[in-house]
Amino acid sequence: MDFILLNAMVDEARRGSRIDGSWTTQGYNNIVLALHEAGLPVITKNNVKNRQKCLKNRWQEVHDLFSGLSGFGWNQATKYFEAKDEVWENLIQAKPSVDKWRAKSIRHYNLMKELWSNDRANGSGQRTTRLASRQTTNFHAHL
Repeated sequence: MDFILLNAMVDEARRGSRIDGSWTTQGYNNIVLALHEAGLPVITKNNVKNRQKCLKNRWQEVHDLFSGLSGFGWNQATKYFEAKDEVWENLIQAKPSVDKWRAKSIRHYNLMKELWSNDRANGSGQRTTRLASRQTTNFHAHL
């Protein structure tokens, strides 16, 4: 079901049915219709919302753990993040919660990445308090 759901969501996102990270009513309707047409007639909008929340939370956890880490690579064929044993051991020592991802595949990672990677903060546009203070104190009004 996840594969069908994620593909329907990606299709709707590409059609513009997702605005600022939220689905339009028509987008939800189209996703539910796609699931019904795929042989899942009992799926409702609430089922879609709940499953999306679970999938997105899992993807965010993985994304936040591995984003920008040196030595790790995504293997599309095996559906695992891969690294040398030494790299894994160092990361697990620093963050014990990451141990489960060493032996747990992440199916449909690329579909989830397409859907939700723009929803994650990446630091662009950040300002320090010093910079913000300078920007506000340099404001002059000429009357």
